[in-house]
Amino acid sequence: MLPLSPKLNYTPGEISVRAEKLVQQLRHGIDELVKSVTPRDSTFENTVVPIGHIFNELDDGLAPIQLLESVSPLADVRTAASEAAQRVLAAMETVYQSEDVFGLIDSVKQAKPRHLEEEAERLLSVLHDQCIEHGLKLPAEIRNSLAKLTRRCSELTADFVKNLGLDPGSLWFYEDELNGLSKATLGGLDSNDLGQRCVHLYRTTATVVLRQCKVDKTRRRIFAAREQLYSENVALFKNIVLIRDESARMLGYSSYHQQLVHRRMMKSPQAVMTFLDDIGRQLQPLVAKELETMQELSSNGDPIHLWDFPFYHEKMLLDRYVEKDLVAEYFPTEFVLPRMLSIFERLFSLQITELIDRSDVEVWHEDVKVFRVVDLVDQTFVGFLYTDLYPRVGKYNHAANFPVRPSYTDRHGKYVPSATALICNVPAPTEDAPSLLQHSDVVTIFHELGHGMHDLMGRTKYAMFHGWRGRRDFIEAPSQLLEFWCWLPETLKSMSCHYSHLSEQYRDQWRRTNPGAANMPEEKIPDAFVTALVAAKMLNEGLSTARQVGLALFDMKVYNPASHKELEDLDIAKEYYACIRHGYCTTPHFVYGQEANYYSYTSTRMLAADIWKTCFVKDPMSAQAGLRYRQMVLDKGGSMDEKEMLATYLGREPNLNAFMESIGILNAVV
Repeated sequence: MLPLSPKLNYTPGEISVRAEKLVQQLRHGIDELVKSVTPRDSTFENTVVPIGHIFNELDDGLAPIQLLESVSPLADVRTAASEAAQRVLAAMETVYQSEDVFGLIDSVKQAKPRHLEEEAERLLSVLHDQCIEHGLKLPAEIRNSLAKLTRRCSELTADFVKNLGLDPGSLWFYEDELNGLSKATLGGLDSNDLGQRCVHLYRTTATVVLRQCKVDKTRRRIFAAREQLYSENVALFKNIVLIRDESARMLGYSSYHQQLVHRRMMKSPQAVMTFLDDIGRQLQPLVAKELETMQELSSNGDPIHLWDFPFYHEKMLLDRYVEKDLVAEYFPTEFVLPRMLSIFERLFSLQITELIDRSDVEVWHEDVKVFRVVDLVDQTFVGFLYTDLYPRVGKYNHAANFPVRPSYTDRHGKYVPSATALICNVPAPTEDAPSLLQHSDVVTIFHELGHGMHDLMGRTKYAMFHGWRGRRDFIEAPSQLLEFWCWLPETLKSMSCHYSHLSEQYRDQWRRTNPGAANMPEEKIPDAFVTALVAAKMLNEGLSTARQVGLALFDMKVYNPASHKELEDLDIAKEYYACIRHGYCTTPHFVYGQEANYYSYTSTRMLAADIWKTCFVKDPMSAQAGLRYRQMVLDKGGSMDEKEMLATYLGREPNLNAFMESIGILNAVV
């Protein structure tokens, strides 16, 4: 019998009740523990294991609430979910602030229990470290101050993220200001009685216009408007980074980044800076060459600005390689997604089936699809995959994977299967046309599905280590590895189907928009398109990588200052980009998810390239190689040391060689 999928259409009242129940369960569990066990008789089994179960159940109950906070179409549900998540997280913090709990955990730690599995050792270390980082080795007065700062930071972070779900608004332009837009793009923009067109500032719409519009002033206006969204987040960001820095210094660290590095693969700020500086230095010749080439396209000789990059990059693709809109016609979303899933099925020995009978499924929006995932190795149920692909007001406005339910082993030794959600914002279908994916969208969805596969295939006892819940400078590597499949000719062919072949309606629509065409398009993407697309892979890769390095340096600037005074005096907007003001406030990355960790977007690309070249490049669709990777890497989640795990998997320590080669630097100094 198929396990029930999680309930995901809670009302505000139900969310509040669920949160209160989670808080009470947590308090009851901890109270019972400290009443029944003393430091003298505390052991791993009677102390750490019960806490692990408490957190398993807490994570299980909290994940749907946090999902609804970001995706529910109802504002009152999002608000209730945000408030509920804060209550539960605040209750969770009290565990790490409890002297009684720390006394028990510390006693177990000092006893140095033998014969623990690696995941058990990691659980003990994490719980012990968390208590210390909540000030339980500090005097009571300082500890209380630290607790207040922690609560305040959580509140500010929640407000910051909530603001990102607000309607970003729109700009109106006359059609001559939108010169260069394709008929399809222009036709998809609302109009008014003045002859203007409305450009919504959602990422997907704005990006398409930035790529196509020939008018510099329009591009600059849209780019600046996007970068200046959510002005309320400016003060929130400053306060968040100041609180984090102050808290870290209370604990005896030199910065917030220094506080976190012992939970990273890179063990010091100096190691991160050396890594970024090395790559930045070796990128310089390639970046200079790419800028020079791009500059040649500027008709008036003006410098290339950030708002120009999408347009000129698009122009180079069109002039030298292939028109992206023509490529997109071969990647209709409704066709591509099932083919993506079939690749994961073959590679990881899975069966992924859409649930047609939705009678027992409760989701947050009618667009959501649900898939059942089964392990073909042992015929066991793995979990549920949800997909929510199209934009709407109030929805998280990027692409991401959201946990719906972590897997873990419950108190009775029973395995609890996971559930995960793919959240995207690709162009929605209209009455006359399907949703079409740019190749970059294909790569993005494949990447996020990679997180979903990691989430689904994790096999750990404790939810805090499930799937991608490991060292934060590793978790992007599995998804970045999977991006390599999106550049294989055989993969591109298998995922493609010209939309005119999907239905008679679409065939007629294509004929209406192409009245002079003698023949219908080929069903599969032509070889010439594939060759051009693959050839374009490294176009401006130096500039793109340099941008990521620059953002990582910004992240280090705000999270690893020389002193708290330096951070207080820092003009963060100027540091980010003087002309744009506060683009760092339009994304959660620097506050929630990749704070003091942005370098990992580049360091994990290094790991991904190494795995690809070492284990997959000779036979990318090898089920044997895929299963070995799944069992040695994905299944482990964060339950073991990732550096040791990769060394065992690769047969050596990872290195930069494959990554530098992948971005066009063939003689790298590593």
